Amino acid sequence: MAKKMQTPETDIMVESKGMVESFFDKYGNKIMWALVAVTIVVVGLFVWNNQSAKAEAEAEQKAQAALFGVMIEYGDADVDNVAAAEAYAAVNKKYQDAAAGNVAIFMSASSYLQANELDKAKAAIAKYKNMEGDFGKTINSLALTMKGDIAVEEADYKTAATHFAKALKASTSETLYVKNAKKLALVYEAMGDDANAQQVYKNAVKKYPENKSFEKYIK
Repeated sequence: MAKKMQTPETDIMVESKGMVESFFDKYGNKIMWALVAVTIVVVGLFVWNNQSAKAEAEAEQKAQAALFGVMIEYGDADVDNVAAAEAYAAVNKKYQDAAAGNVAIFMSASSYLQANELDKAKAAIAKYKNMEGDFGKTINSLALTMKGDIAVEEADYKTAATHFAKALKASTSETLYVKNAKKLALVYEAMGDDANAQQVYKNAVKKYPENKSFEKYIK
């Protein structure tokens, strides 16, 4: 599996396309997707087996096996990300009605993003279908974050802000909220919208007062 995720730096000002790319490098985004998605799948995906009819459960198990097979084959940090993306896409194509197939298209988009294939990443994540339950809320939020990441890489900050704002509301996870709040505030700063950036910081402090990562940015 991918190695240790980089520690986020919170004092980065996003002022240009190059700086935005640096921002995402420092946040370990492209490694984070694989780490988070694998963890989510391991912990939560099997819930669907208990909610499905026998035939659907069997199909889900096959989809899970195919998904994990690709994860194992392409789990190293130095993997060929395009090949990985295509392998995940193949799982989705075969098992597109299964929850694991849906996760596979998310992983395909992640791999394309890591390979800087933005058009293919965008096309892949567009196929992702929102899921239900706590697990669903988490990965739905991640999908929105990925759309925001792609928009940032394209220097489309307005679209990125829309996706990050939606991602904030899509999950009850503090970790995801903090990550998306940081992204949203930095994108607002890149747009010259300090007022909204400040509001994001203040909302984050109010929601998670024990988290100290935003206080120094409040003016």
